[in-house]
Amino acid sequence: MSLHAARIAVALLVSAWLAVPGPASTPAFAQDIKLKLSHFIPAAHNHHVNVIVPWVEEVKQKTNGRVEITVFPGASLCKPPQQYDCAKSGIADMAWGVTGWTPGRFPMSSVIELPYMHRTAATGSQMLADLWPKYLKNEYDDVYVLYMNVHPAGHIHTHSKMVRTLDDFKGMKIRTPTAVVGDILDSLGATKVGMPANQIYEAMSNKVVDGFGMPFEALPPFKLIEVSKYHTEVGMYTTAFAMFMNKAKFDSLPPDVKKVLIDTTSPQSGYWKRVGESWDKAEIVGRKATLDQKGEIYTLPKDERKRWREAVRSLDEKWAADLDSKKLPGKALLQDARAISAKYGEAE
Repeated sequence: MSLHAARIAVALLVSAWLAVPGPASTPAFAQDIKLKLSHFIPAAHNHHVNVIVPWVEEVKQKTNGRVEITVFPGASLCKPPQQYDCAKSGIADMAWGVTGWTPGRFPMSSVIELPYMHRTAATGSQMLADLWPKYLKNEYDDVYVLYMNVHPAGHIHTHSKMVRTLDDFKGMKIRTPTAVVGDILDSLGATKVGMPANQIYEAMSNKVVDGFGMPFEALPPFKLIEVSKYHTEVGMYTTAFAMFMNKAKFDSLPPDVKKVLIDTTSPQSGYWKRVGESWDKAEIVGRKATLDQKGEIYTLPKDERKRWREAVRSLDEKWAADLDSKKLPGKALLQDARAISAKYGEAE
């Protein structure tokens, strides 16, 4: 063999050897799993600080640094009502938002929003986990849901007068987050005004609305203590949230990465309840901050609370009948939800 031919043969052998993937080359391909996570709340909010950020770090740690999730808070990637579509379309790989902001899309999930279903976020979030396999899972064919949660049962916050009785609602415009909560306000005698949470501050400042419904935990991060002086503590409704993930993106992930995402957030893991517990801790902090800012808190007396409960009781039947008319198991789901609520001792 000539020297020239020998050099060519050696070059070919070296090229072939370099083309064969070896153990050292595998990690290089596994490093570049970068995901985008969108949500609408301020970066100072409890759910961002104590739920989303720690989970992002946990995923990174449990994948040995292979998965890097970049969080876009405060609706910086997608508008507040568009979080579901943001994940579904792939603008974000994950997005955390309010299920009720996509009207008619998740009717069964709205069962948790019915009045006096629970008081604490831990119980409400666990109720979603309990209802997930039989009912709620069927609503989310277009996305992969990592987890769901609720906020602690909400109260009424106003700028000009305290709401002490049902009669005080007459003529008042109250912001509502979802259709079900809007029905509650209708039943109480208020005028409902729908808007995302990040628009409440301006609406209250300009007296576009007289008040809004929220738990105390939301007041500090949205700066709503500045625009609300009177706070009626009633704990009668909630809002459901979900961490949506683009289905194609989830399906494309390596099996071990999928396992980490599932193991850290599944209903069976207890994670949904732990998320709720985080919100309950923030509720205590938010209530104290409200008092520290000279807010006046009026806890609804038992007799008046009963009046409010009776005023909205018919909403259960109306909600169930609406689902049944759509060939969905409204009555069965409602019955199971109320039974679970009673089991946890937070009914009424």
